[in-house]
Amino acid sequence: MKVSVFGCELSGLVTAGLLAHTGNEVMSLPVGNLKVEDLQQGILPREEPGLDQLIKSQYQEGRLSFESDWQAGIMHGDVYILSMPSWRADRAEKVIEEIGKTARKDVVVVNQSTFPVGTADRFQASIKLAFAERGLVAKAAVVSMPEFISEGSAINDFSKPSRVILGGSDKEAIRLLRDLMRPFNHVTDQVKIMSTRAAEYTKYAVNALLATRISLVNELANNAEHYNIDIEEVRQGLGSDSRIGFSYLFPGCGFGGPNFAADVEALVGSFQSKGYDADLLKVVLQNNEIQKEVLFRKAWRFFKNDLRGLKIGIWGLSFKPNTATVDNAPSVKTIEALIAQGAEVVAYDPKAGPAFSEYWGDRFGVTLVDDMYDALEDVDALMVLTEWRRFWSPDYDRMTEVMKRPVVFDGRNIYEHSVMAAHGFRYFAIGRGEVI
Repeated sequence: MKVSVFGCELSGLVTAGLLAHTGNEVMSLPVGNLKVEDLQQGILPREEPGLDQLIKSQYQEGRLSFESDWQAGIMHGDVYILSMPSWRADRAEKVIEEIGKTARKDVVVVNQSTFPVGTADRFQASIKLAFAERGLVAKAAVVSMPEFISEGSAINDFSKPSRVILGGSDKEAIRLLRDLMRPFNHVTDQVKIMSTRAAEYTKYAVNALLATRISLVNELANNAEHYNIDIEEVRQGLGSDSRIGFSYLFPGCGFGGPNFAADVEALVGSFQSKGYDADLLKVVLQNNEIQKEVLFRKAWRFFKNDLRGLKIGIWGLSFKPNTATVDNAPSVKTIEALIAQGAEVVAYDPKAGPAFSEYWGDRFGVTLVDDMYDALEDVDALMVLTEWRRFWSPDYDRMTEVMKRPVVFDGRNIYEHSVMAAHGFRYFAIGRGEVI
């Protein structure tokens, strides 16, 4: 099948690469400032495990091409996929306009992007109107197929989906997409068919529910330690309930990323536009912003409300492991709070150093290092903000040798209090460790 994917950021590249990998002839078209020449040379906008190899192999084998001319993409594709971040809605409008002006046959448009409820219906009406004005006798079907990929596991999320949601009423378009997604849906039938608006709403609803789970377990953890309860024991009890499960049930220092909170905020906005206050979701978002400073508050209390002149080591800058993204990451808010109170920060992250450096700019107070143990030299405390695997089993003896004080604030609960205590550490986590 010939597929044109509009959008060359994370979801667009994963979609294009994997559809090419399963035998389709895919043309990938940037909609922002990305240059085709860079993409052809393997210079990608996001660092994602396995993505560079996937794109390189499919490009070299000729199943994936990059093109800047949208009209060429429209002439190429049997299916057009819109795969853009939510803030690219204006560019998606332009693509739809171009399809309406350029297409010469029946079109099937697939919207993967998280745009407001009703977008697919509006896009379809826009194309049909443009066809009528041109006197073109052709069908136009716009199907909503929300993506559920996460940074750090995007390829696996797309290729082994827990469900494929197709929102639309055109039977031929649904059949076409079932066939397109068949290689990723062959073990058991995971396709869920619904209306376009229900599909769009489902994406928002999923993120809202996950955000609520995270905020709730964080609130439970924050209070468990005051009862001398280890939240990990509670988490095991909660997750073993078949009605609840273990997913998104890990206490921590808050969620981040470029899309998660933004999608929940967009849902709140849509509720408010209909006269509903969305009180629960607003509290979820507020609690998450407060949670991003939970380690700062623990350190503030531990050091008797005075962080001036202290040196704090940071392990982890990205909002989650296996990504270089620092957008809305807890590290950003934590470091800003530390610097504002006169502390000095030395930070290490396996991938996100350049992104944080670009964000921080020429502001003072933060030194980035290339080795995790260099971030511990003569520090008064260590804060763990991202659960990279290399942090899970550190050299404890080396840590105590280089740290001024053996104090650890663990924002991801990756250590055991008994182990840390045995190595001489003061250990403070989220609902675990010492109470401060």
